Amino acid sequence: MLYDPSRRAPASEGDFLGILSLGCAMENMWLMANSLGIGVHIVSSLSGKKVATEIAKLLDLPDNFSIAFSMRLGYPVTPVHYLRVRRDRDDFVHHNGFRK
Repeated sequence: MLYDPSRRAPASEGDFLGILSLGCAMENMWLMANSLGIGVHIVSSLSGKKVATEIAKLLDLPDNFSIAFSMRLGYPVTPVHYLRVRRDRDDFVHHNGFRK
C-alpha cells in the first residue's frame, strides 16, 4: 500500500489521518481476504528506509510515493483455526480514571 503525502487535504497538513485511513483500508482488505479463506501476513520490513528504497527502485515508484504498509496473501496449506482467548473486561475497562 503506497502513500502520497502530496495528495493530502489542505487542512490536514501534519496530522496522522492519512496513514490512519490507509490502515483502515488495509484492515478491510484483510477482513475480505479472511472471509474468502485467504491468509494474510503483514510485512513490516518493507517500510524500513533501506528496504523501501530498494523496493521503490524495483517497482519504479515515483519519488513522491512511499510504502506505508505491505501484506502477503495466500491460501494456507492447512486451514488455520485460532483459539480465541477472551480477557476479562475488568483488565482493560476503567471508570473515571486509570487504575489497576
